Amino acid sequence: MNQERSTLPSIWSAAPPGGIDRSAFTGKKPNKIIPVPHEYRRQTLSRERDMLIHDVEQKTGCDLVPHWDQGKVTSFDIYGSGHGVEKATVYLNHWISNAHTKSIGASAWAKLPAYDPNKWYYAQVEELDNVYKQRFRGPVPSEGDADAPRHAAVVDWPEDIKNTSQEFVSPREVFGNKLERLDELRMQDKVYITLQQSNHDGHWYLEILGHDVVDVELAREHLTTMIQTVRADAAGVQDAHNTILDEREGMEVELQQCEPWWPNQADYVVPQLLSHAMMDKPGSFRQEGLHFKQHLSLQRSIKAALDDVRRRKGAYDFVVRLGCLALSSKTVSKGIIGRTVSKDSFSKQIHESVQLDVKKWLANNEIGCRILHRLMAVKGFLEPTKSGGYFGYTPETLKETRPIFRGTWVFKDPNSSVVATQTSYRHPGRPAPFQKPVEDAQAAPMSLFVIQIDWTDDEQGMYEKGTPTFYKLPPGATGPKKNMDISLLELGESRAWHFALESLIPVPRKTVSPVLVGFAERVRMKRNYDISSTESFAEWDTTLNIKKYLQTGRLDSIYSFGIEKTCYKVELTAMWYPSQQLPVWGLAVRHLEWASHLAELEDLPIGRQAMWLDTISSFLPDDGQSSSNIDEDSDDCGTRRLKVDDSDDESPRDGIRILTDKLMKLSEIVSSVTDCGGVQI
Repeated sequence: MNQERSTLPSIWSAAPPGGIDRSAFTGKKPNKIIPVPHEYRRQTLSRERDMLIHDVEQKTGCDLVPHWDQGKVTSFDIYGSGHGVEKATVYLNHWISNAHTKSIGASAWAKLPAYDPNKWYYAQVEELDNVYKQRFRGPVPSEGDADAPRHAAVVDWPEDIKNTSQEFVSPREVFGNKLERLDELRMQDKVYITLQQSNHDGHWYLEILGHDVVDVELAREHLTTMIQTVRADAAGVQDAHNTILDEREGMEVELQQCEPWWPNQADYVVPQLLSHAMMDKPGSFRQEGLHFKQHLSLQRSIKAALDDVRRRKGAYDFVVRLGCLALSSKTVSKGIIGRTVSKDSFSKQIHESVQLDVKKWLANNEIGCRILHRLMAVKGFLEPTKSGGYFGYTPETLKETRPIFRGTWVFKDPNSSVVATQTSYRHPGRPAPFQKPVEDAQAAPMSLFVIQIDWTDDEQGMYEKGTPTFYKLPPGATGPKKNMDISLLELGESRAWHFALESLIPVPRKTVSPVLVGFAERVRMKRNYDISSTESFAEWDTTLNIKKYLQTGRLDSIYSFGIEKTCYKVELTAMWYPSQQLPVWGLAVRHLEWASHLAELEDLPIGRQAMWLDTISSFLPDDGQSSSNIDEDSDDCGTRRLKVDDSDDESPRDGIRILTDKLMKLSEIVSSVTDCGGVQI
């Protein structure tokens, strides 16, 4: 009897959780592979690995297959789906990051957390709520069932949703065969959603069933919003909006080669309008400004782009840049350099087949420094402003303006979805390690992560490192998504004002690989850095993993100036590109409230849209200041700003006129830097 008791497990001698049957995953592709970086690898016991497999399965519902070499875990294969894979990634990232904080023996012991009644209660409530919501992903209870839904609504599927081949797009093509892409909406609004087809005419419609009429109505609104987004996607990319501001100043366009100082010369053809004695004097367009139709067309294009993204989740940046102009190498060849074409022919081509590309850079370092000094000396137009938007401090004079510093780095995702055959190291005589005979293994499109860090100054002139922000690009993408393509061309000086609305996918820090988190923590600003220096300001450790995954990056030194009597600000930026010794300079304009409005989209729930009552008044306020200001003397009592459907845009607002007037004034300042009236770029 005593012998039997000694063999029974207890809290002091508990048997470790059983390992995983590796043969069950032979021939299967993992949903994600988490490699363990070399600097985070340590000796592990089999007991710890078994507990890790058990914990991941219990907490995320995913199966975990670790791979190790001589006692050190080298990677993990995750088998699961949806949100479970993301939770498993978070759990493993935390385990890897804390690899060296505990001894081998301590890590192999099972941990029993202290009992906290509050945490237990809220954990139970959250679990019960999640179990309840999961029911709506399943089949609809029958009518006789006690849980049968009592309220219903119908959303018709539009027949005008067609793909680029003008073929009808069905709901299953958009939401999946079982409408699984609507599971998040089902759980959020606690409703059942089924696909039905009319027996009369074969028309598709989505039926919403729920226990509460409020939930059903909310789900109907959210589903309608999603269908509007689908319709916009099916309609295709918005056309580019190009306006030649100085079209009355020349008759021919010469196609030149880009200057050698450009940091990226992939687009090498630069158009320039040749001045003509019988045409208007070069630069006279700045005094004349845009006319009625140009303002109206510009306003409509801005509104259309903003209304399109108000239903799309993401991290957005809206800015108006003045940059060098080039023709995209995707649509023209190098052989056309040196040719001269008529202005009418050029205008027709850029509206049909030739794509324009407005660069983020405007001038080389010499000209950029002169523009900076000119802006610091301007009177009656610019005023000192906070260097970091709402953060930092306001200098007393323009000449005392100090920059903020920003670093942006692009990495390959260390947590790959590529399936590769395992070729573990082994000594002669040892049994062959487990290998996965996966056939037709294909690499998923490369995913890129973006890290951005700001250094902001204080009143003592000291710079403080901000919290790193992490983003990712859609699989296969090499840059931010462009949601707006509007350009006002100053063709005589080979540059343009480009209205850009770019977006990235924000990601929480806990889902990012420890390699990237460690890099963000260790990157630093150079000690005693001189802000007037032409050398880059940041430094970091170049470990083997950093060299392996780092793709590109850029360092920015940003000088900010306010535009008097408005909330617009001018940003002049020195940009250090890879392999460039000297920076190039760019100029941009943005409104202080644009970031606040677009911040709504970062945490946008499914089926919702940003609450911009009037898109134009929100982003282009009539007084150039705050969209919350309402003219007390106005006869409409501010109702024009409160209209959700701003269909009455037959006349351009004051807001668009104020913005373009400021752009023309800035263009004049930039052109005054050189004696010949234009920046020689």
